[in-house]
Amino acid sequence: MSPEITAAAFAAHLQCPTKGWLVRAGEIPTNAFWSSIRASVAEAYKAKAAVGRVALLTGTASTIDAESTMWDTNKPMHPHQRRGAASPDSCPQVIPILYSPWERLDKSGELLVAFAALALYQGPRCPMPTAGCIVNGEHFRLKRVDIVPQLSKAQEVLDVMVALAESPAPPGPVLNEHCPAREYQSRCRGIAIERDDLSLLTAITPKERTKFRAKGVTTITQLSYGYRPRRRRRPKSTPRRTELQTRHDHKLKAFALKKGKIHVVGTPLVPSDGHPVFIDVEGAPDRNFYYLVGLRHHSSGEPVHWSFWADRAEDEGQMWRQCLGRLRQVENPQLFHYGAYESRFLRKMRERWPPDDADTEFVDRLIERAVNILAIMYGRVYFPTHTNGLKEVSRWLGFEWHWPHSSGRAAIFARRYWELTSDDKLKQELIIYNGDDCHAAEIVADALVRLSGDNKERGLDPIQVGSLEVPFQRTFGKLQCALPEFEKINAAAYWNYQRSRVYIRTDKTIAKSTRRKRLASPATSANKETTVDDKPETCPKCGSTKVWSFGEMARTIYDLKFIKGGIKRWMIRYRYRRHRCGNCRAEMTIFYRKTKFGPNLRAYVVYLVIELRLSNQKISEHLAQVLGVAVLASAVHEMKSEAARLYEPTYRSILREIASGPLVHADETKGVVYGGGHYVWIFTNLTSVAYVYSPSREAVVLEDVLAGFEGVLVSDFYGGYDAVPCRQQKCLIHLMRDINEELLKQPFDEELASIAREFGSLLREIVETVDRWGLKRHHLGKHRRAVERFFGKVAAMPCSTESATALQKRIGKNREKLFTFLHCDSIPWNNNNAEHAVRAFTRLRNTMASSTAKGTADYCILLSVQQTLRYRGIDFLDFLRSGKTEIDA
Repeated sequence: MSPEITAAAFAAHLQCPTKGWLVRAGEIPTNAFWSSIRASVAEAYKAKAAVGRVALLTGTASTIDAESTMWDTNKPMHPHQRRGAASPDSCPQVIPILYSPWERLDKSGELLVAFAALALYQGPRCPMPTAGCIVNGEHFRLKRVDIVPQLSKAQEVLDVMVALAESPAPPGPVLNEHCPAREYQSRCRGIAIERDDLSLLTAITPKERTKFRAKGVTTITQLSYGYRPRRRRRPKSTPRRTELQTRHDHKLKAFALKKGKIHVVGTPLVPSDGHPVFIDVEGAPDRNFYYLVGLRHHSSGEPVHWSFWADRAEDEGQMWRQCLGRLRQVENPQLFHYGAYESRFLRKMRERWPPDDADTEFVDRLIERAVNILAIMYGRVYFPTHTNGLKEVSRWLGFEWHWPHSSGRAAIFARRYWELTSDDKLKQELIIYNGDDCHAAEIVADALVRLSGDNKERGLDPIQVGSLEVPFQRTFGKLQCALPEFEKINAAAYWNYQRSRVYIRTDKTIAKSTRRKRLASPATSANKETTVDDKPETCPKCGSTKVWSFGEMARTIYDLKFIKGGIKRWMIRYRYRRHRCGNCRAEMTIFYRKTKFGPNLRAYVVYLVIELRLSNQKISEHLAQVLGVAVLASAVHEMKSEAARLYEPTYRSILREIASGPLVHADETKGVVYGGGHYVWIFTNLTSVAYVYSPSREAVVLEDVLAGFEGVLVSDFYGGYDAVPCRQQKCLIHLMRDINEELLKQPFDEELASIAREFGSLLREIVETVDRWGLKRHHLGKHRRAVERFFGKVAAMPCSTESATALQKRIGKNREKLFTFLHCDSIPWNNNNAEHAVRAFTRLRNTMASSTAKGTADYCILLSVQQTLRYRGIDFLDFLRSGKTEIDA
């Protein structure tokens, strides 16, 4: 391979390393059209460029075409000068100039100018140019380029090219967005097809492709084996509230390629609200200008095609008006197009060239009813092609273009060359190409229409993906019966129905065991009777002293009595009389009990709900079977709600105590509220715990609970915690687990492993100090320098893999929050206190099954009291029985 690197090879490498290697090696292009059209456009543009304007910018300095420069890998730079140094007055300045016929520029142009500067610097006593120029666009604009900031990047590219030149073969091709406009496209695509490379599926992003390769999936065939038809879900009586967004399935696309057949998800629906007119538009994207519109429809069974051309940007409005005039000649036209480019064209034409009042409604209707054929296909129809591009799909359906170089990129170059040379042959080729695009869109639309009906007779023979789905395998649940007779038969086959209605008539043992057990009836005799003398002296309504007593009444209170050996049922019967005012005839009694359950029984029920995590129904059965007290499940719920109201002030005091302390551990977990999306936040320190219900995961709860907090917040890496204005300590166990998980997923990522080893070594030494001396900053301070060295090493590591780069950014972002505990006393380095409190809620959540927002808030209040008592060594049941609402410190 030649030691010289030309500007063409450098520019090719910026687009693709494979192309750069081939250009430098002098390999003959497989498609000479692209090299020819590029050279023709560049030559015509340079011939028209106003070179005299360059002299105005550069003064007396001479200029050189950047594309004509060459860098010699064997020629060293002169030692008497350094890159970017000032040039001696005796050395003339040479300014590299790059000519670009396009309006929009990217970084590759500036790098090419920097390459030219490096090439000039190799000349004898040639100073390093400090500035260059780019002449670009239709009006030959001049852009000054500061070369010095680009030199390091240009030198890096050259170093890579020199390293690649040592290989006898070019690097493996990876197809990208530049491939359609490359001279070696046929060669690279042929190799990719031979290898069955994933880059053929252009819908897969480089990031997704990297993830697939990390799993060992490197070919399309391997990817196809990852497709699994969905298992059908249990049928529901109510429809889904929202329709899931259609997504493209890469694995299903690979599966369709392997089978060589069209795969259809559901039924594609092609609107037919009018006479179909197929439209295709060509434009110059760098100038936001449209120059060619093609229309195709059928009239009397024969195809009709119209083309509208704009020579200049000023003629775009006339072209649009001519197009509208032709569309008005079609009865009830409905536009069909392939892709979003035409949709943007229609909207921009309405904004750029507002229609007359008579045409406003017509244009609006055209835009509203326009059909994007590609949108109908997306996620629903999978052709056995590598992409969903119009060229590839329509060619699979049997269509072929007249222009051999038909592509959007080729049309852009051809239009630019026509503007520079006025070659009518190119104009006619573009018009024919545009008409073929309209015809191809019609063929694809016709195929979609056929896919919605009986297709086998028409040669498409698609595969319905629904037929591949695994049928729902019924296990438990209500059977959806097609006939009412089936529903009655199925109900008669239930286990409990047969035991209570069938087997009871044939077997006495079963008859005895299946008797319905009612809730235990309360005993007829009370353990204690009390007479209440509650006769009022005056009527509370009118104040009269004439109050008569009549009608003795009784009310039994069911309670529990705690004795040394356990608990027993305790019933107290209260006897009282009713009273009536002799003046206003109002009836009254002072004795009144809202509930028939005593305080000990209510305390015991709350204990069973929160401490033992029993469901309401289980508590009802337990009280009936063991204690002989009839308590409905709804009554258990009422006792829980009443206890939550009673202890809400206690709960608020716990929250205030946590927020006013020097340390807070925080975490969050999902709730079980109807509708989903609800969360429970956990705030704790070493002696208190508080659970806060929230309808979402937004950080508003943090602002309310931790308002005015001045201590240290220990949390995980959820971004909502960053909004709290206080010192923070991130949980290093969370970070270690995340790193460990990534290492297991990416076992061959040496960059990730290097960062992990540095972190593990540092944290192990710190943990050893904590185990020996505790969380005292006097002893932990010795690790601060090691921490700074760790941050410096991680920041300086050249990370190229996705996982290593993400971890590097994560450590840099949280640099001030990872080792706060080294500067404080009694600040843990992990969030295990909050995680321990989370587990207490998750165990209770499993018995809740589902709840309302109010029910979850009640659980949070009572669980906060119970966990705080446990942290302080106080028995929960004893506290409930005591009647206190304040927790001793």
